[in-house]
Amino acid sequence: MIQGKPGAQRAVFGIMCFMTINGLLAPGNWGLTLASIETYRGHTKGYHFYFNHALAIALIVAKWREDPRSFRLIPPGMGFYLFYCAMSMLSLIHAPNLNYGLMAAHKSIFASLLMIATFNTLRTDEDFQHFVRVMAVTMAWQLFVCLKMKYLEGAYQVHGTFEHQNPLAMYSVLMGMIFLATGLGPVFKWSNFIMFAFMFCGVIVECTLSRGALVMFGAGTVVVVGASLLDKITKRRVLTTSALAILGGIGLTLALDSLIARFNDKGNQASGELREVMKNACRAMVSDNPLGIGWNNYALVVNPPYRYAEIYYDWIRGMGQKPDESALNSVVESHYYLMLAETGYVGLNSWLLLIFVGLWRNFRAAWYFGHGFRRCLALGIMFGCALNYEQSTLERVLVQPRNLMMWMIIMGISGRLEVMRREGVAADKNRLTAGR
Repeated sequence: MIQGKPGAQRAVFGIMCFMTINGLLAPGNWGLTLASIETYRGHTKGYHFYFNHALAIALIVAKWREDPRSFRLIPPGMGFYLFYCAMSMLSLIHAPNLNYGLMAAHKSIFASLLMIATFNTLRTDEDFQHFVRVMAVTMAWQLFVCLKMKYLEGAYQVHGTFEHQNPLAMYSVLMGMIFLATGLGPVFKWSNFIMFAFMFCGVIVECTLSRGALVMFGAGTVVVVGASLLDKITKRRVLTTSALAILGGIGLTLALDSLIARFNDKGNQASGELREVMKNACRAMVSDNPLGIGWNNYALVVNPPYRYAEIYYDWIRGMGQKPDESALNSVVESHYYLMLAETGYVGLNSWLLLIFVGLWRNFRAAWYFGHGFRRCLALGIMFGCALNYEQSTLERVLVQPRNLMMWMIIMGISGRLEVMRREGVAADKNRLTAGR
């Protein structure tokens, strides 16, 4: 139905992007789940088929039928991602519950559909700008939901349509850096609204009161503004940066009491100690099984009858309390330690290779493209992803479905920018050869 219809394809792509938030006024479940285990505390609780998977498949089929020669089933970066998935699946050899591991594999592999659809759908600067506009509208809606929860429902840490505030905060940091970098660049349709979308993301992060995300958003803003001014000092960039500094100062003043209270929360010390306990459990798991204890099995083995539960209980006893063996123990929050425990050294190292290659390619794209939208987009993606990877030392946000889906869309855009860079380099070489 959408083959050969660019307008319809853009509409489908826009809906696919919007649906990554997976909820309208509260956390939703836009899809179907087989073998659902909602009581399980792992990062995957069933074989879930999201509705935007269907939209991605529709786009993939349409683009393949339109032009099979230019269609690519494995975009740049996909090979590294599939290698990571394959290395992670090696952990299923030792998995106490194979079904849990297969759930994680299913989620990760199906998420790649969004990358394939994005890469083959977005082919021009106007297509990229359409993505940015769609996401600006998405974050405007997310802001509405957050303000409703904060001021009408009295929520302290707002989570919007996400299941927890931290994934929402890091989703907002990722998109915020893209909005800031592109909004500060050359003017395009809706570019002024894109700057408002950046501020929407800032307000959302403040509403979540996620300490790490607050720091990341502030640091990222400074770095992106600095990189933009190094690229080229323009009247728009100077005026916009000045306005942002004033508005940011006002916003910080209004929210200062809440921020100070959050950073001085009495539970911060206990939370820090628990993080170390969970990391110790991870080290014990990978020591026992260098390939990992099994993808998506951490939440299982930190409870009786497995010995790793004692690592938690020893800490509780050290505080003079009696462990409640009927209560489920917490899951490690660091994404990297979670991968180390579940998928071992090969899983963690293949992930590090994947994200390094992605950052390197975005850096090369930003370096190659001249002052223009593509350079700004590459910079926004590079810094937004880098901040998410840094925050992943504390939060396992990229295993959350909403964040994973948006990250795969971003990976698809990065793949297309890489192809454009390669084509530009080849064209430059041909011109040089022809001129000799």
